[in-house]
Amino acid sequence: MYTALVTWCKHMTIGQLLADTQYGQKTILQKLIMHYCVLSREEMWIQADFQIPENVVEDIVLGYKKYIEQKMPLEYIVGKVTFLGNDFVVNEHTLIPRPETEYMIEAINDFVKDSEFWLQNPDMHVLLDVGTGCGVLGLSVLLHNPGVFGQAILSDFSVDALGVAKTNYGLLESRLQTADLSTQIDFVHGSLVEYTQDPIYTSQIWGKDVVLVANLPYIPDEMFDTNVDETVKKWEPRMAFVWWNDGLDLYRIMFDQIIKLQTTNKKAKTLVMFLEMMTWQIEILQAEFWDRMLFEEVKTFHFNIRIVKASLK
Repeated sequence: MYTALVTWCKHMTIGQLLADTQYGQKTILQKLIMHYCVLSREEMWIQADFQIPENVVEDIVLGYKKYIEQKMPLEYIVGKVTFLGNDFVVNEHTLIPRPETEYMIEAINDFVKDSEFWLQNPDMHVLLDVGTGCGVLGLSVLLHNPGVFGQAILSDFSVDALGVAKTNYGLLESRLQTADLSTQIDFVHGSLVEYTQDPIYTSQIWGKDVVLVANLPYIPDEMFDTNVDETVKKWEPRMAFVWWNDGLDLYRIMFDQIIKLQTTNKKAKTLVMFLEMMTWQIEILQAEFWDRMLFEEVKTFHFNIRIVKASLK
């Protein structure tokens, strides 16, 4: 069907393609046209008589086929997602950032704004993005808080995901520079914050004020298997969503690593964590770490998911 369609569509205008009744998912078709023709929505309609090059028609049609027949997420088809006004490269090695996760950035922005000392001496301020994936959280924090952090470390256990984060840094580098950013940014392959026990990185956070952001896998296996959309299960990396029984083991491991680090002489001056999880999971962690950590819900969104601010006592 689609092979014949590609041949037939070789000399179509944007208007003709939009009007074709074979494409029932008009919103998806429009987004593909805008992406492959490099047009805004307004430009797409104004230039309805524009004849689409043959190779571009093929890209649009094949992209539509992937979406309809293979249920591939549109973000993977076009290779990017828009998050807080910035485009980030994504692929099957990375989670597709959800608009709801923008609440994480809002929570950090509020924290920085409400804490006047964060606006002084950026050399004493460090950002850790743990499980960075495509780098969306760490890079967004830097873009929205120019001049605040002198050091940023983006880490991930997945080499492939870390490569995507580096790509996004390269694509956003000019915008970061426009934001008058002088932050030193490092990319580290490692398990959670275990790398901070290396003297090289310990020295970078020793005696400094640290903000840690992490959207680690926290969905229990059974909940993921019974409640998550099939498209997500098929295309997005399961390891970015799911972590065993109650979903909290990675948070437990990271907290233990942080507590160990903070019991050494070379510890952070202050350490505040912004995390994503479900309400009932907060209660579990509070019960387990009551003597070492404080937990505060700072943002609420989608169902019972929370943005949590955590700190050491």
